[in-house]
Amino acid sequence: MKKLAIILIILSSLSASTKVAIVMKVKGEASVFYNELNTKKALKPGTPLNNKDKVQTGKNGFVAIMYLDDKTVIKILNGSDMIVLGDRINNQINKSLDIKYGKIAASVSPQKGEEFRISTPTSVASVKGTKLAISVPQMNQSGLSTGDSFTLIEGLIEVTNNITGESIEVAEGETATSTPEGSLEVNQTTTDDLQGFEEAEIEILTQELRFEIEDQDGDIKEIIIKFQ
Repeated sequence: MKKLAIILIILSSLSASTKVAIVMKVKGEASVFYNELNTKKALKPGTPLNNKDKVQTGKNGFVAIMYLDDKTVIKILNGSDMIVLGDRINNQINKSLDIKYGKIAASVSPQKGEEFRISTPTSVASVKGTKLAISVPQMNQSGLSTGDSFTLIEGLIEVTNNITGESIEVAEGETATSTPEGSLEVNQTTTDDLQGFEEAEIEILTQELRFEIEDQDGDIKEIIIKFQ
């Protein structure tokens, strides 16, 4: 079999397709449910993601993805269920996340178009550009949840409680808690608010990612993604 080398520049070649994000890192059990194909597959680095694809992580799972237009990075920690959303308009992607449950860390680049929206069963957060950690607990057997938390590392966001429609701004060093009963409050962030987010520490991404794929003819191609 032939081995070919292809160099892709993310913000030009890949962004011209229907893909909205790419998987950068995978640890442990992690899978994607492709919305258009109605199929579920194990995730691996280099996997492209389309609008409405669902990412799930197991007990020891971890996934980092990057949106193709502006390097916005989303880190999905263990025991999470999240849908990746992206509405492509020319070279720009209007982004949002639909988090069913789990722990998510986001490093959102300044948005040129619509605000980056993060939705949960209880809340909606509007983001222009920031770093934050989101915790969405699973509902218990009675269908109840203790509520979401949004912890701001950098920037500013607005959180709205879906039950009451009440909104509140959250600044750096603050954590908002939004509950299914309609409560919405902001307090200074404590170490407890970031418990379980150790693996999502913000880090500088590698400048090159390599992986291999097999085409329809059985040839192995080495994909080299370089970041601008």
